[in-house]
Amino acid sequence: MPGLPDEIAFLIRHGVSMARLQRIAARAARIGVDPASEAIASGLVGETAFYRALAAELGLPFCDDELSLRAGGDLNAILGQGIAPVAMPGSGIRLVLAPTGPALRRMLAGGPHLRNDIVVTTPSLFAAALRRANSRVLASRIAGLGLERQSARTGISRGQYVTAGCCIGPTSFFGTLAPLETILLMMLLAGPFFLAVIFLRLAAVFEPPPVEAWRRIPWQVDDGRLPVYTVAVPLFREEKVLPKLIKALAALDYPAAKLDIRLLVEEHDHGLRQALARCDLPPNVAVMVVPRGRPQTKPRALNLALLEARGEIFTIYDAEDVPDPLQLRLAAAQFLRSPKDLACLQARLVIDNGGDGWLQSLFALEYAGLFDVLNPGLLRLRLPIMLGGTSNHFRTSALREVGGWDAWNVTEDADIGLRLLRAGYRMDDLPSRTLEEAPDSFSSWLKQRIRWNKGYVQTLISHLRDPLALLREAGRGPTCAFLALALGGMVSSLLYPAFAVAVAAAALDGSLFAAGKSFGDVATVMAGAVTLSGSLALLAAPTLGAVRRRAFGLLKYLPLLPVYYALVSVASWLALVEYARAPFRWNKTEHGMARTSRYSGTP
Repeated sequence: MPGLPDEIAFLIRHGVSMARLQRIAARAARIGVDPASEAIASGLVGETAFYRALAAELGLPFCDDELSLRAGGDLNAILGQGIAPVAMPGSGIRLVLAPTGPALRRMLAGGPHLRNDIVVTTPSLFAAALRRANSRVLASRIAGLGLERQSARTGISRGQYVTAGCCIGPTSFFGTLAPLETILLMMLLAGPFFLAVIFLRLAAVFEPPPVEAWRRIPWQVDDGRLPVYTVAVPLFREEKVLPKLIKALAALDYPAAKLDIRLLVEEHDHGLRQALARCDLPPNVAVMVVPRGRPQTKPRALNLALLEARGEIFTIYDAEDVPDPLQLRLAAAQFLRSPKDLACLQARLVIDNGGDGWLQSLFALEYAGLFDVLNPGLLRLRLPIMLGGTSNHFRTSALREVGGWDAWNVTEDADIGLRLLRAGYRMDDLPSRTLEEAPDSFSSWLKQRIRWNKGYVQTLISHLRDPLALLREAGRGPTCAFLALALGGMVSSLLYPAFAVAVAAAALDGSLFAAGKSFGDVATVMAGAVTLSGSLALLAAPTLGAVRRRAFGLLKYLPLLPVYYALVSVASWLALVEYARAPFRWNKTEHGMARTSRYSGTP
């Protein structure tokens, strides 16, 4: 039709008005997407209806059932071309078409095909059929992606075993001869790790808040300049939060045709797959079935999304997340106005159900300190942070350059941040909020914290196989900061109770304040200094974070933070045990259990 692109002009003959198609064509040209994508994403015509009309236009049969395609080939190239042979041509069907973009224009320009051995299907069914046909290859690829040198799968190296033996052997020997002196010596040696963590935390606390700097960054970008955005949401047994998730995704303020949303579902999660089949999902939301394989982890599912991602920017949300509707626009604007070495933005995670109990309130305090104080402060000092597992926004090209996520690391966020750093990229803060849900019980909290701490152990082991390479690639300052955060944080967490008990005992018998020059006195003074300064550092960030979030009701829980960190220490010891027994086990956190909501209005 005159004045209309070929990709949508034929829809006039299938009941769509000229005026509506002209509006779609004008908007597609303005925001820089192809007209067919805009027609489907806007809801003018459903995907099935569009491709049924296309099949009629080409004089070909239409198929909306499951298809069996031939395995092999470059999946991305096949998806781009929108054509693939069937697995058994003896059925009378030889080829399947599901063209998009330029391939759709070429196919329409070629005129009617009028053949019975070619069928048309939708891109969603076409992509799903390709994944099924290549499930074994995909399962292997998303579990590895060439990360053997830095993968948690490799485990502890021979050199690390030797180093550990050289440390543990003499310690055990002298521990039997002089147990008290050995313990005191270990406390003295652990002191620098505590002090490194304390120094970093206090340095971040004293950094000014970034609000004024952020206000100077113009974030309102015309829709035509916005890049395509891939949003990956890994799901496993998340039926309870599906309505909340779909509502949160639908609320995202971003051009629908530029949103590539992918819900990642495990193949054997039949309950969730059935629940999704009953949902009325937006046109830009695709369900990707992750093929069976080991390990069954979140990063393995994310690798599948990365293989097919259409977006220049890639972000992750957890099932229970409620991101600020403007978050994608804010992140896109910051990427557009930043050098290419900016690879990752970490948004601020906010615990929404702090009113559920004392544990959830302490969790909310911890998150307030981490995401509103420590992370922004460290990033302004040009130091790395331990990324959160959600609401981190990446340049897709950078993710692909470093090989995607380590599927065997159960705290994949910490690992991917360090690998980006080693590749020459940097991270920054994104002052945008994402509401999260704290675990509903102590047992759920403990399992989650064990997984996190086990992942930190995996990350340390993976990246310290060659310490000199880490130092050369990441640089001295970032390497020291990483070691302070990961190794120092783990050591201080493990030994926190010992320091606290030693200080309490010394205070009770008066030796803490008594002048002395013995080895025990020096260790006691060191323990006292570390414990007191550490307490200040542990309390300062959550206090300031609660004030910045105006969550003043959380401040009454500050006296319980020492107890909370003692529980974190228990989780750290249990993480070491689990690493030895089941290094790749993923402790699932159940969502949808929150009883209150501070930020979204539920009393």
